Amino acid sequence: ADSAALFPEYVSRAVGQGMEESEILSSIIATKTNINSMDYRTIATDHSDGDLKLADVVEGGFIPQTSIKLKEQLVTLKKRGRMLVASYEAIKFQRLDLFTVTLRQIGSYIARSQLRDAVDVLINGDSGQNAADTAQTAGAALTYADLVNLWNRLGDYKLNTLLASPDMAVRILNLPEFISPAAGADFHTTGRLVTPMGAALISTSAVPSGTVVGLDRRYALEMVTAGDVQVDYDKLIDCQLERAAITSIAGFSKIFPEAVKVMTLKQ
Repeated sequence: ADSAALFPEYVSRAVGQGMEESEILSSIIATKTNINSMDYRTIATDHSDGDLKLADVVEGGFIPQTSIKLKEQLVTLKKRGRMLVASYEAIKFQRLDLFTVTLRQIGSYIARSQLRDAVDVLINGDSGQNAADTAQTAGAALTYADLVNLWNRLGDYKLNTLLASPDMAVRILNLPEFISPAAGADFHTTGRLVTPMGAALISTSAVPSGTVVGLDRRYALEMVTAGDVQVDYDKLIDCQLERAAITSIAGFSKIFPEAVKVMTLKQ
């Protein structure tokens, strides 16, 4: 009872710790924006002139410009959360460490749901716009040439992250170029996946089956959050139940759509 006022803060920090342990989400966002409202417009860079090169400017000549404007559509924010209901006896007689594990797992679930939202924006775009350029593999089987083609499609952007569905990750790891002793030495000794073309290979069920998303994480995605993890706490005296509503509001927006390319397995 003496520490009841600290309970919401303890819940918030434990859930936040579970969310931070999800390394996938933090490794694919270029920037994170924290706002205090439910409405947010991100920016868009206008390259309508089609010239992204810094041309030679003669004395008194016109300097090419890059226009930055607000997007017309709002970033879609979604609330994810869980209601934690604990009995008086569970809180009074159980160790705090056990509750921490449970709360961290809730944070992991929230981060997993937000990862699915992020992957959906990378593939289908934000607000139905900016869908990623998608191409199929040359044949029904994935080949090393298909990965090279994905790398080449990014152009001037750097392929530094590969998000693969579990089935596609298995296909990549089974390619002859990656099962040789030299290529798989780090995977066999540390468990870290191989890095095709120097890109971090991330296997996640958030990516649809038969799909690989290649991106330059420095320029691809913005994460927008409406505050930190929110905890609303109350007590039902007649039932001796402690309740805590744990929620997190977040959304995603593409920054440079050209920094994301998608490859699907040919059916």
